[in-house]
Amino acid sequence: MDENETLNQMLSEVLRRVKPSEDERRKVSEIVRKVINKALEKSKELHVEAEVEVEGSIAKDTWLSGDRDIDIFIKLPIKLGIEGLRTIGLEIAKAAAGENWVESYAEHPYVEAKIDGYRVDIVPCLKVDRPDVRLTAVDRTPFHTKYVLGKLDERAKDEVRLLKRFMKGIDVYGAELKVGGFSGYLVELLIIRYGSFLNVVKEASSWRERHVIDIEGYYSDPNQVLTLFKEPLVVIDPVDRRRNVAAALTAEKYCEFISACRAFLRKPSMKFFFPDGIRPLAFNEVISDLKRREASLLVLYSRCPKLPIEVLWGQLNRSLLGIRKLLENEGFNVLSCKAMSDESSYVALVYELDKMELNRTFIHKGPPVHMPEDEERFLLKYRDGKDVATGPWIEGRRWVIMLFRKQTNVKQILLEKLFKASLGKYFADEFKRSGRIYVNEEVREVYDKHEDFKMSLTRFLRKKPLWMS
Repeated sequence: MDENETLNQMLSEVLRRVKPSEDERRKVSEIVRKVINKALEKSKELHVEAEVEVEGSIAKDTWLSGDRDIDIFIKLPIKLGIEGLRTIGLEIAKAAAGENWVESYAEHPYVEAKIDGYRVDIVPCLKVDRPDVRLTAVDRTPFHTKYVLGKLDERAKDEVRLLKRFMKGIDVYGAELKVGGFSGYLVELLIIRYGSFLNVVKEASSWRERHVIDIEGYYSDPNQVLTLFKEPLVVIDPVDRRRNVAAALTAEKYCEFISACRAFLRKPSMKFFFPDGIRPLAFNEVISDLKRREASLLVLYSRCPKLPIEVLWGQLNRSLLGIRKLLENEGFNVLSCKAMSDESSYVALVYELDKMELNRTFIHKGPPVHMPEDEERFLLKYRDGKDVATGPWIEGRRWVIMLFRKQTNVKQILLEKLFKASLGKYFADEFKRSGRIYVNEEVREVYDKHEDFKMSLTRFLRKKPLWMS
């Protein structure tokens, strides 16, 4: 059996595993029908001419077996405006959801419902004639569905499934802030552009630092696109030339995808689609691993603020970077860091440092000698200061001085200065109420409490992508 035949057999087996069964399809259809009927009943009761449709991968038939997300849109007359979405639209969505729902918020409120084991997002939007006259971001979604359905035949839909499963296997799928990866719509556009899973992998393996895809040819010059959009991958939305479909894709996930594509072409394997699971480390293994590489662990932990998921991760990502900057400004070497949360009970900002204690002294750079006024202020400030260890003296062209630190311990520094860092407001408020700072062995208290944290920390310490096992 040659390599191509072996590869085709592998892809056929992947497709067999990811294509929804007839039972799944019937179940999803039943849920969709019930929600749509309830929404239409409520619309009629409120005397509103609404159209209710399923959108997303369910509508386009590009979903994977086991997917538990359904998107249903309530298209309201444009005359109702944004305020109508927030009032009438939300009232219809709640009625359609039944009993087990929560109100969430993107640009405007929508409803997340749990129905028979599925998460159903019921989203009010405005019925617009063209995507370029939309009033909210979700108004263009029905145009995405129509565009994709007009471009994908049954074979191409299966190619989308293969690419989605590949991206899930290498952990680059999902445009939400928690992941920063490829959206389902972006995957569909890649198949529309390149024709098949294997063609996408081959093309992506040679993508450079910034790559442009313009399926409809809106821009004659790719350099013009690169001046308009700054992201690592630019995919012009076929229904809205002003939008980059890949705007949420981070540089890390972009590069992980490229590297995984190269590795797959070198040696195709099922592990790219279905990687082996990893065993959570025992806590003594965590400590042993840190000691082996002479590193230390710092965890800022609190209860999870009650926020919409995207708002939560925006808060965590901002706070993660704000605290990293604070630590580095204080003189710590941050080896790596990551935000973690189960999105319901806890949040944790995790930092791997080379040490928890700074040297007692540090060098502080003063002004260049050729700036006499700044020189005078510097020398007056530090002439007899109690924080001065030695100096000042001239090094190269500028004054420098050696000072004593007021605090050297990372925990004590954070206790004093944490809220001077650039933090997300909601994270800061919750941390004031329930936050704790743990270092090294102290982290056991959190580790033993949350299975989700145990797995997240194991992967954080492992770092190597699963497909590189």
